Amino acid sequence: MNRYIGLVIDSVRESYKCPYFGFINGHSDLTVEELSSLESLVAVDAAEIVTEFECAFSSIVGGGESISYGAARMGFYELMRILGVGKGDEVILLGATCAVMVNAVTRTGATPVYSDVDPDTFGSTATTILKCISDNTVMIVAQHSFGIPCDIKPIVDLAKSKDIFLLEDCALTLGSKLNGTVVGNFGGAALFSTDHSKPINTLTGGLIYTCDSELAHKLRESQANCLALSHNKQSAIWSRILQERQYCNPKYYGRLRVIDLVKKIFTKIIHQPTPFLDEDFGVGANTTYPYPAKMPPFLAALGLIEIKKWPVVASNRKALLKSLIDVFDCSRISANLPKAYKNKQLEIIPLRLAWFQPDGLIFRESIAKFVDITWTWFMRPIIATPLPLESLGYHNGACPVSERIGTNMVNLPCNISREDFKKLISLFQELVS
Repeated sequence: MNRYIGLVIDSVRESYKCPYFGFINGHSDLTVEELSSLESLVAVDAAEIVTEFECAFSSIVGGGESISYGAARMGFYELMRILGVGKGDEVILLGATCAVMVNAVTRTGATPVYSDVDPDTFGSTATTILKCISDNTVMIVAQHSFGIPCDIKPIVDLAKSKDIFLLEDCALTLGSKLNGTVVGNFGGAALFSTDHSKPINTLTGGLIYTCDSELAHKLRESQANCLALSHNKQSAIWSRILQERQYCNPKYYGRLRVIDLVKKIFTKIIHQPTPFLDEDFGVGANTTYPYPAKMPPFLAALGLIEIKKWPVVASNRKALLKSLIDVFDCSRISANLPKAYKNKQLEIIPLRLAWFQPDGLIFRESIAKFVDITWTWFMRPIIATPLPLESLGYHNGACPVSERIGTNMVNLPCNISREDFKKLISLFQELVS
């Protein structure tokens, strides 16, 4: 009881902060007509809208095909199943990953193996992946973190030399380029997420992209057999979209924590479905929602609205990144910005500005005056699970770089409006100078 009282007090205190920046951009620009159109599609079977969304999404990445699911990890699971991944096999993941990726691997019967992060990109690196490869390795997942392309070409060469399937994890990175090539076009397939904290926000959802037409055909066949989320689940998702539209902005973001805490307690009491696909953050395989599930058409329609805005959004995020780095260059802050931010071979469309520094904990407390630091990624290997990491097959010391820099990580959101990022720049500049 004391714990809940403490949470309520903390949440109420946060609610008075303004401006207060979070890592979700809540669709405040949706028009009344767009909202009405989206609501009319809740729990409606409209496969043609999903197909249109998949085609539009592919156009951002390249000339391949995209197959959508209720969540990106569901597409990951289906891809592994189609490729025959199973018991006795090993799949290499980046240590700094989300527990849902681990869950997808363990559902197949395979074993996750964790490679360490590259401090220059916060993504995967061939050097640490090579140390993880065994005779049982059947897939390498190369992760591009925070919008930064990882050093993917040596990983491509390594995967080819070992005849191992390479999947690019682009859940946190959309549209970024290495030497003019968009991430997602280097491996046999790529995973993209449209979760509410990702580059394009449909609250939940994801896609597998591939230039392999045979693989795309098999994925589309499997997608056709997936079940739809229930009417109640889709209604809960729609309600959450409306809630985030109202509160996920710098003026009201602080109030969201109070509302979420109250709703969490209320939902448990009356056993209402939550709006999130949040039952696969551990190692179990039982969920009250279909796994894998189809992407609801109303979310695909929301994705189409997001994609139309993407060119302007991407341009704004690049401008924000440049401004933030300029602030760093003019400050005395002792921070370790990834070298990738100064790499001219890269075109980065940032999701977050991420770095680590010796006094990261203290600095996070400083920016907590105007940023929701509870959403800082990746402060330890494997996030978003209450379980001990040993239960997910991770052993202390497996990823020493991730463990060393994690507690000192700092994140600033880049998925905010042009108007809001001027406020963020001003507050950040005042802090570091």
